[in-house]
Amino acid sequence: MIALPAQLPLLCVGRYQITTYGSDWLEENIRDAARAAGQDDWWFTPDIVRSLLIYLRERFAGSTITLDELTGKIRHILEKIGFTDIGDRVALTPPALTLSLDDLAREAGEGFELRFFQLLDARLQELAELGACAIALTSSHEGVKRLCAAKYWTQSCRQLESEIATFLRNRMASCDGCRIELRAAA
Repeated sequence: MIALPAQLPLLCVGRYQITTYGSDWLEENIRDAARAAGQDDWWFTPDIVRSLLIYLRERFAGSTITLDELTGKIRHILEKIGFTDIGDRVALTPPALTLSLDDLAREAGEGFELRFFQLLDARLQELAELGACAIALTSSHEGVKRLCAAKYWTQSCRQLESEIATFLRNRMASCDGCRIELRAAA
């Protein structure tokens, strides 16, 4: 038997599966839709989200759900209770997505820094196209050590980490509304 986190189906965003999402993320997206519909003080949001989460936990048949399917479910609920104007404006943005720098370094191959930067750029572009507003890059120390073929953290590791941080700062400057966070540990 497979136990899904919080008993919710996995959320699929493109080829990525997100294990943790919840009421805060859903409420934020529905509140955005309510504001867009001119309902700044709309107080039904927590009740809608609570109902949706109960449905997903207890009645949803699948183990995965796409962003579009989840958007459709929210729109259907809002339409059924007479808030089509809000439902029409629901456009879920993906919750924070994570990308392991160690996995990218492994894919690029030990010592192939240029390939690593190409892969990193391609993945960041892909995530931005999926609508990701927040991207957390994990396992940076492990990835840097793998690229430098170093068993321990060295001066060349610090230099490469600095180059990656500069690359990310430049990438963020060109990515409107997207936040990229670098984390040392997974």
